[in-house]
Amino acid sequence: CYQAFALEGLIRDKKIKQQSKMMKEDEKLIAALFSELSESYNEGDVERFTSAFDRENVSLIGTAVDEIRLDIEQTRSQFQRDIDQTQSRDLSFKKFDFFLHGQFAYVISKLEFKGETAKGESFILNMRVSAMLEKTHGKWLFRHLHCSVPDKNVEEGNSI
Repeated sequence: CYQAFALEGLIRDKKIKQQSKMMKEDEKLIAALFSELSESYNEGDVERFTSAFDRENVSLIGTAVDEIRLDIEQTRSQFQRDIDQTQSRDLSFKKFDFFLHGQFAYVISKLEFKGETAKGESFILNMRVSAMLEKTHGKWLFRHLHCSVPDKNVEEGNSI
């Protein structure tokens, strides 16, 4: 009975180690997808950028009042608008927090977005990002991306 219990514990520990290794590998793959997203955005490559998204059932919420996009074509148009309104862009994602649930992942990150508008004005936005991704056919793709800028009129420690 003790041997069976010990063997069961070893098998459970091995499964936990395998799951942990798989989760770390998925985190690396997702971080690489975020890198691809920022590189393609910085280069102004809209097609490459949208290739990080699934083709169906995707959404995007940006920082402007009208930036709610509910399919891949609207998402593509949004990024094209961003490119058209800037001369240069530099997205830099900061520390990621990963929440993995099988074929789905939720990711939170801070993002520094700096660049120059089409009118030559420099800007820096310190943003927050949340994303939902799905692993399909062994590849992680974005299903939802939400970017926001904290309200500078609300002091830290206050909600309103």
